[in-house]
Amino acid sequence: MIAIPAIDLIDGKVVRLFQGDYQQQTDYSLDPLEYARSIKQNGLEYLHLVDLSGAKSGKIIHDELLKRIVPETALKVDFGGGVKTKEDLVKLFESGANQVVLGSLCVKNPEMVVSWINEFGTEKFILALDTDGTNLKINGWQDQSDLTLENAMTNFSAFENLMILTTDIRQDGTGKGPNVDLYRSLVLQFPSQKWIASGGVESIQDLIDLRESGCYGCVVGKALLEGKIALNELKKFNDAGV
Repeated sequence: MIAIPAIDLIDGKVVRLFQGDYQQQTDYSLDPLEYARSIKQNGLEYLHLVDLSGAKSGKIIHDELLKRIVPETALKVDFGGGVKTKEDLVKLFESGANQVVLGSLCVKNPEMVVSWINEFGTEKFILALDTDGTNLKINGWQDQSDLTLENAMTNFSAFENLMILTTDIRQDGTGKGPNVDLYRSLVLQFPSQKWIASGGVESIQDLIDLRESGCYGCVVGKALLEGKIALNELKKFNDAGV
């Protein structure tokens, strides 16, 4: 399993939200480019870059930062937030994104997402299907959809090795630990996809538990920002899992 550091962005600042609530925002006195450099300097290869401003507003906001991070760090960056059109998609690939994360569109227009996967390739996307235990939440988790995660997967289960990022919103930002049972059940139910866990990780033991559940990857955000896990520990974990 690959542990992937995350940077969440609002107005150019590194932030964390509690359970996706924009009214419960914590700002960190980190320059996002410097933080990305430190991720690379610690031997890590991947970065999960989340444009929360874009997710909320429905348009990409932080692509200029993406353009700086990729050439200066050589990190493989997946970028999500505010993607609505094929033009958005092309802009992000041209800006250096290794993969684009698609969330709300998977619910609102799955046919278009399927067409993009067919055109650009499975490996160019991560689908974000985020749940609060009932239905999927969309538009930066501001709105509830009428689809369960299982309902949504009927559109995408035919794509083998497609990466699916699922955040358990109830755990996100809480430090209570990840919902390992959720990911174990998803891996069993949809074994042809690569499941990426997100939400609640606060220790290396949490990562070990997720690896044992069969997850392909895990996003780590707040635990790194608050010093519960060090970047070099994440590197050691990834090396041990090879």
